Amino acid sequence: MELVVAVLGPCMGGLISLFVFVNKKNGEFQRNEFNRIHETLVMMDEKIDDLRVNVAENYVTNEQLKDHIDSEESWHLRFGEEMSQTRDEVTTTRVIVDRMWMDYQNKGGMQ
Repeated sequence: MELVVAVLGPCMGGLISLFVFVNKKNGEFQRNEFNRIHETLVMMDEKIDDLRVNVAENYVTNEQLKDHIDSEESWHLRFGEEMSQTRDEVTTTRVIVDRMWMDYQNKGGMQ
Protein backbone atom coordinates (compact mmCIF):
# COMPACT_ATOMS: atom_id res chain seq x y z
CA MET A 1 0.00 0.00 0.00
CA GLU A 2 2.80 2.38 0.89
CA LEU A 3 4.46 1.55 -2.40
CA VAL A 4 1.26 2.41 -4.33
CA VAL A 5 0.94 5.72 -2.48
CA ALA A 6 4.64 6.44 -3.03
CA VAL A 7 4.20 5.91 -6.79
CA LEU A 8 0.73 7.38 -7.33
CA GLY A 9 1.26 10.50 -5.17
CA PRO A 10 3.98 12.08 -7.35
CA CYS A 11 2.19 10.96 -10.53
CA MET A 12 -1.01 12.69 -9.43
CA GLY A 13 0.95 15.80 -8.42
CA GLY A 14 2.64 15.80 -11.81
CA LEU A 15 -0.70 15.47 -13.62
CA ILE A 16 -2.20 18.33 -11.64
CA SER A 17 0.87 20.50 -12.33
CA LEU A 18 0.68 19.65 -16.03
CA PHE A 19 -3.05 20.48 -16.10
CA VAL A 20 -2.46 23.88 -14.45
CA PHE A 21 0.47 24.63 -16.79
CA VAL A 22 -1.53 23.77 -19.93
CA ASN A 23 -4.49 25.89 -18.79
CA LYS A 24 -2.18 28.81 -18.06
CA LYS A 25 -0.56 28.54 -21.51
CA ASN A 26 -3.97 28.28 -23.20
CA GLY A 27 -5.13 31.38 -21.33
CA GLU A 28 -2.04 33.32 -22.39
CA PHE A 29 -2.44 32.15 -25.99
CA GLN A 30 -6.11 33.18 -26.09
CA ARG A 31 -5.35 36.57 -24.53
CA ASN A 32 -2.54 37.19 -27.04
CA GLU A 33 -4.75 36.17 -29.98
CA PHE A 34 -7.62 38.40 -28.81
CA ASN A 35 -5.17 41.30 -28.44
CA ARG A 36 -3.85 40.63 -31.96
CA ILE A 37 -7.39 40.54 -33.39
CA HIS A 38 -8.24 43.77 -31.56
CA GLU A 39 -5.14 45.51 -32.90
CA THR A 40 -5.90 44.30 -36.43
CA LEU A 41 -9.47 45.61 -36.21
CA VAL A 42 -8.22 48.98 -34.95
CA MET A 43 -5.75 49.17 -37.86
CA MET A 44 -8.49 48.28 -40.35
CA ASP A 45 -10.79 50.92 -38.85
CA GLU A 46 -8.05 53.56 -39.15
CA LYS A 47 -7.33 52.57 -42.77
CA ILE A 48 -11.03 52.73 -43.67
CA ASP A 49 -11.31 56.18 -42.07
CA ASP A 50 -8.18 57.34 -43.93
CA LEU A 51 -9.57 55.97 -47.21
CA ARG A 52 -12.93 57.65 -46.65
CA VAL A 53 -11.27 61.01 -45.97
CA ASN A 54 -8.83 60.55 -48.85
CA VAL A 55 -11.60 59.74 -51.32
CA ALA A 56 -13.73 62.62 -50.11
CA GLU A 57 -10.82 65.06 -50.33
CA ASN A 58 -9.16 63.95 -53.55
CA TYR A 59 -11.75 62.42 -55.84
CA VAL A 60 -15.00 64.36 -55.57
CA THR A 61 -16.00 67.87 -54.77
CA ASN A 62 -18.72 68.58 -52.28
CA GLU A 63 -21.00 69.70 -55.12
CA GLN A 64 -20.44 66.44 -57.03
CA LEU A 65 -21.16 64.42 -53.91
CA LYS A 66 -24.34 66.41 -53.26
CA ASP A 67 -25.46 65.91 -56.88
CA HIS A 68 -24.79 62.20 -56.61
CA ILE A 69 -26.76 61.92 -53.37
CA ASP A 70 -29.65 63.89 -54.91
CA SER A 71 -29.70 61.67 -58.00
CA GLU A 72 -29.67 58.54 -55.82
CA GLU A 73 -32.57 59.89 -53.77
CA SER A 74 -34.59 60.68 -56.90
CA TRP A 75 -33.83 57.21 -58.32
CA HIS A 76 -35.06 55.58 -55.12
CA LEU A 77 -38.23 57.68 -55.21
CA ARG A 78 -38.89 56.73 -58.85
CA PHE A 79 -38.19 53.08 -58.12
CA GLY A 80 -40.56 53.16 -55.14
CA GLU A 81 -43.29 54.73 -57.30
CA GLU A 82 -42.78 52.08 -60.01
CA MET A 83 -42.97 49.31 -57.42
CA SER A 84 -46.19 50.82 -56.08
CA GLN A 85 -47.66 50.92 -59.59
CA THR A 86 -46.60 47.33 -60.22
CA ARG A 87 -48.16 46.26 -56.92
CA ASP A 88 -51.42 48.01 -57.88
CA GLU A 89 -51.39 46.35 -61.31
CA VAL A 90 -50.81 42.91 -59.76
CA THR A 91 -53.65 43.47 -57.30
CA THR A 92 -55.99 44.59 -60.09
CA THR A 93 -55.05 41.60 -62.23
CA ARG A 94 -55.60 39.25 -59.31
CA VAL A 95 -59.08 40.70 -58.71
CA ILE A 96 -59.96 40.31 -62.40
CA VAL A 97 -58.73 36.71 -62.50
CA ASP A 98 -60.60 35.89 -59.29
CA ARG A 99 -63.83 37.33 -60.75
CA MET A 100 -63.35 35.39 -63.98
CA TRP A 101 -62.79 32.20 -62.01
CA MET A 102 -65.88 32.79 -59.88
CA ASP A 103 -67.97 33.45 -63.04
CA TYR A 104 -66.65 30.26 -64.61
CA GLN A 105 -67.54 28.25 -61.51
CA ASN A 106 -71.01 29.83 -61.22
CA LYS A 107 -71.87 29.04 -64.86
CA GLY A 108 -71.41 25.34 -64.22
CA GLY A 109 -68.02 24.89 -65.74
CA MET A 110 -66.72 23.11 -62.63
CA GLN A 111 -69.39 20.49 -61.92
